[in-house]
Amino acid sequence: MRIGRHIKQGRRGLCLAVLACGIGAPGLAAAQSDTNLMIGVTNLTPHLDPMGIMANVNWRVSQNHLETLIRYDYRTGELKPGLATSWKRVSPTVLEMSLREGVACHNGEPFNAEDVEIMFGPERFQGEDAPGYLEARGQLGIIKSVEALTPHTVRFETSGPDPLFELRLANYMSEVPCADAYRAVGDWDKWGQAVVGTGPYKLAEARPGELQRFERFDGYWGAKAPVASFTLKVVPETGARIAGLLAGEYQIITEISPDQFETILNNPKTEVVGGAIQNIRSLIYDTRHPMLSDPRIRRALSLAIDRKLIVDSIFHGKTSISNGFQMKAFGAMYIEDFEPTTYDPDRARQLMKEAGYNGEEIPYWYLTDYYTGEVTIAQVLQQMWKDVGFNVTLQLKESWAQVGAEKDNGIRGITNTSNNAVYPDPIGQLYRNYGPDGHFVVKKYWSNAAFKDAGEGLLSLDHATRREAHRKMLEIWKQDPPGTHLYNLPMFYGKAASVDWSPTSTPFMDFRAKSLGVSLN
Repeated sequence: MRIGRHIKQGRRGLCLAVLACGIGAPGLAAAQSDTNLMIGVTNLTPHLDPMGIMANVNWRVSQNHLETLIRYDYRTGELKPGLATSWKRVSPTVLEMSLREGVACHNGEPFNAEDVEIMFGPERFQGEDAPGYLEARGQLGIIKSVEALTPHTVRFETSGPDPLFELRLANYMSEVPCADAYRAVGDWDKWGQAVVGTGPYKLAEARPGELQRFERFDGYWGAKAPVASFTLKVVPETGARIAGLLAGEYQIITEISPDQFETILNNPKTEVVGGAIQNIRSLIYDTRHPMLSDPRIRRALSLAIDRKLIVDSIFHGKTSISNGFQMKAFGAMYIEDFEPTTYDPDRARQLMKEAGYNGEEIPYWYLTDYYTGEVTIAQVLQQMWKDVGFNVTLQLKESWAQVGAEKDNGIRGITNTSNNAVYPDPIGQLYRNYGPDGHFVVKKYWSNAAFKDAGEGLLSLDHATRREAHRKMLEIWKQDPPGTHLYNLPMFYGKAASVDWSPTSTPFMDFRAKSLGVSLN
């Protein structure tokens, strides 16, 4: 079996392979075809600039049309040249990079150091008034300045020593669009539907809520895209996506749950691929809500959840439960002996009594299967909470825009989220989301001074100091929870057997050379 995750059951047996360092490309030759790949999805990103929204549906397409200065190899975890050919630390807070020459933007403009300076500068990112600041600050807030030294040399300065700065620049949110095109559009929302980059595919068409089409960019500096185009088409109903796959209308479909595998696998021309990615599916508690201000209530909500039942019944055991808010992919930073919140309904009832809970309503906002099985899981969670005495009401929303709408002073109750390890370290997941620049802290869902202080230890260059900081943060998360972990988020895809493609260990669907092949037979 080639590198990747392939699930085959029924007449073809059962096989699930997961590589700890990430699931990578099949290692294909850089052959090109005239194929137009059609992909059935549940949702599209509303903004194609990574700084427009931190969402799985944006990361899904990101590095197909935009590129990072340093490239992260999802198979090996190595850092490789991207738009930059080399880089060096001039000091603990200064990194200089040599940029690749001869790189063209999708609009024909040359890409150079000025693009980097502008795209990481005040016009797009730096400063609270920059349109990308809110979404990117959790990952890139440590950047103090960016300066183009020559047309192909750029200098980054950080506000303090950062052991992982190269990793930050190699991953999602650090893709570099083209500055001339950005300035020409002049409107952040319009730019989100007209993003111009340097990747092997260029944006050809965007119809919000309907489809996004990307075409091969013939002026690409590297190995050309293996297919002529790929299109993401919104097909909300799971049955319709599966029917389209079986009929050959779609070559790949997303968000498939294990109870739907058999229909796909019984067709000799279709397969299922995927598995758990480096992402923790979570709930968020808005601590401004009067029923969620007391940490005992939030701890009780977390203790009432039987995570194993969810994994076994809804995902048929094809994912796992994280050890608290951390991932084994963190390697030496993983705290193996940490004791996470587990299922303890008796303790939940005790905490509810101590907090004086008397059946007050707590709303739970969710969407129609943005996450695989989201509706079913919402119903299961409601019953688990009811069993210990909570009165949680389900409120179905039509879109993330509704979930994020500033209603009732922006205060919500319980909402869904997932937290990607943008790179394999606590800074790329726990601190990025819940540190001082984290999305949920900035949005005022939760804050904790001790958590903030502990998090500063993650920026140390000393490994022991970083591990101890991580342990403290996990414990604070447990005692004063801004939310709770549910399970390691799986992403399962149905695909045509003629498409030689494997998912990465992230939401990114990599359709670049050596990552995708299509049989013409």
